[in-house]
Amino acid sequence: MNAIATNDLTVDLPKDKPLIVMTRLFDAPRDLVWKVWTSPEHVAIWWGMTGAVNKVITYDVRVGGAWRIESGEGEQKFTFKGTYLEVHPIHKLVNTFGMEGFYEGKELVETHTFEDVDGKTKYTSSTLMDSFEDRQGMVDSGMEFGARQTMDKLEELLKTLQGDAK
Repeated sequence: MNAIATNDLTVDLPKDKPLIVMTRLFDAPRDLVWKVWTSPEHVAIWWGMTGAVNKVITYDVRVGGAWRIESGEGEQKFTFKGTYLEVHPIHKLVNTFGMEGFYEGKELVETHTFEDVDGKTKYTSSTLMDSFEDRQGMVDSGMEFGARQTMDKLEELLKTLQGDAK
């Protein structure tokens, strides 16, 4: 795996599987990144694109627990949902991912890993799509642009929380 710079999101599309793999190095300890990733009050702040108003409807981080988030306003409101399949605190989450109005009848499987790298956290997300066509549709939707904004908001929240702890 190539080294990545802090604050730089990489997006890989393997040729042999319909996966989307995103990686980012956060300048924060893994336990804090995990806390911010799994606490509804924090998710409401960093989820979605810049300017998105988020409402965390359900966020039950346990095997079999559900999550549901409304993001946006008015006609630009999107509802994301899923179920947790695996929960390994501070190391790994596996969940389904669905979006109402898109990919109806399909729930993608996402694997999120959190790795300690010299006091920082390497985050990797792998999303398995049903087909290469579905993956291309996700890429064409502007997913990378939204993911970059989301990760930037998460980084800013982490900086704020670390500043509060000092």
